[in-house]
Amino acid sequence: MRTRRIAAAFAAVALLPATAAALTASQASAQTSDEIQAELDERHEALEVIIEEYNLKNEELEDANELIAEIQLQLPELEAAALEANERMGDIAATAYTGGNMTMVNSVLSGDPSDFADRLMYLSNLTDAENLLLQDSLAQVAELETRMAELEALKASADEILGEIEAKQETIEDEIAALEEEFDEAYAEENPQPTREDWGDYSGSSTVVQFAYDQLGDPYQWGGSGPDSWDCSGLTQAAWAAAGVSLSHNAASQWNETARISRDELKEGDLVFYHGLSHVGIYIGNDQIIHAPNSTTVVKIADMYYGSIDGYGRP
Repeated sequence: MRTRRIAAAFAAVALLPATAAALTASQASAQTSDEIQAELDERHEALEVIIEEYNLKNEELEDANELIAEIQLQLPELEAAALEANERMGDIAATAYTGGNMTMVNSVLSGDPSDFADRLMYLSNLTDAENLLLQDSLAQVAELETRMAELEALKASADEILGEIEAKQETIEDEIAALEEEFDEAYAEENPQPTREDWGDYSGSSTVVQFAYDQLGDPYQWGGSGPDSWDCSGLTQAAWAAAGVSLSHNAASQWNETARISRDELKEGDLVFYHGLSHVGIYIGNDQIIHAPNSTTVVKIADMYYGSIDGYGRP
């Protein structure tokens, strides 16, 4: 039976590995950010298991939902047939009653409907045709009852299985959210953000570098072009604009807008390009740059060789 096959598939949820072990509450207290990150990785792996299990069950439910829809479409016709069958059985019983066999009619109409036909066979005044009609009527009533039972079982199984998986998913997601908060706190404690005062003042003569110094400590913002937050190319664009030079707000475009120079030719204010022209910083001398790295930190001074260098440019 298709219904039993689907129910068996639902039962496979019991095969979920011992994710309960992965769902234990975090014991993070005075943990390092690396230790918390390891826990986060474990939780994400556990969440993947649950999500994939959820996806699998959803696919199995598609078959179940098709059957549910099929049964629901059949129900009006089955209900009408069962109503008509009950009316026919009532007519047969009425026939027996008019024959004077009231005691036997009462015994036939009482008791378990499953053996109704057997009991009704005892009515001596039933014809063969009536018996056949009776059997057909009972079969139609039984079909309606069977299909309705299948429908309820499928709905209950679907709700129970998905509810169980969703609860496990929610538990892990809550743990991940808590761990991420703990990670942010631990990381911030281990890596305090530098402030403008940490770098001192610029003593050179480059307008570009002076502008960049003035932005030290400002937050990173994707697409930021000032005046209080920046991304990498927004900072270099604004720094060179302070010197009267127009650049695009895009690292690769700035590469095309600048002249190629060698490492030995680098001067304060020149641009250093990284990571396949996806990042750019401002050279400030002594193998250092000022750049806006990413959302985990601020505009800062960094070692020029912190990442893979594509080349150098001078506007």
